[in-house]
Amino acid sequence: MNSETSNFKPVVTSTMKIQKWWKTRTSIINLRVVKNYLEAEFSPQDLQMISDCCKSIAQKCKGDGSGLLTGSLIDMYLSEMMSTKLSSYEEHHEGESDMKICNLPLSLKKITGKSTIALDWSKNGEQSSQNKTHFTSDIILVNLKTEKWWKNGPTGTKNEKIHYNNEVEAGFYLIDKQYCKKNISLSSNNKTDTLIDSKNLYEMINRSLLQNLFIRIPPPKNAVDFNILNAFL
Repeated sequence: MNSETSNFKPVVTSTMKIQKWWKTRTSIINLRVVKNYLEAEFSPQDLQMISDCCKSIAQKCKGDGSGLLTGSLIDMYLSEMMSTKLSSYEEHHEGESDMKICNLPLSLKKITGKSTIALDWSKNGEQSSQNKTHFTSDIILVNLKTEKWWKNGPTGTKNEKIHYNNEVEAGFYLIDKQYCKKNISLSSNNKTDTLIDSKNLYEMINRSLLQNLFIRIPPPKNAVDFNILNAFL
């Protein structure tokens, strides 16, 4: 054996480093567990009921402030429905998370077609907002309306790898927090310092689709009687 051979040492490849980073920094594997679990637990009838109930709530709430009221009631309905239907569901209000499914903390967000969302609805001041860590939980986004968000795409800088004129389907989108930390920019308005605009939200949805973390919800079909008095009977 010559000196060159005896001094040979294996090289840690970049692929091995990437795999190690992947295991410690991403929750894609856990999100796939959640997705498979939801697909197993939610029957087609369950998904249709979700669609019908959310539509019925929206139709019942009309007038000034109806958007905020509708959103709150649908959030309550989705949480109660999952709590009843899913044995692995538990409430978990810590940081940005609202629940745990399969022991994974998730932040529940709901939209009806093209929209914006916020990590929290508060104005904390520029200094405190800058010092706060964002995207601490993975996100379960529920979209209740299938539609195209743009005809030609949003104005301004665009990610050339993303087609912004695709139709966004109604359904559950699971989105990993690590992707958001690296790629999603927060903005602000008069209600929040953690606003995610429609362009960034579309990119989060696109990420979910690329990772096969989407569960389709059918369009509403049957009206459901929604009466607030039933909650007290």
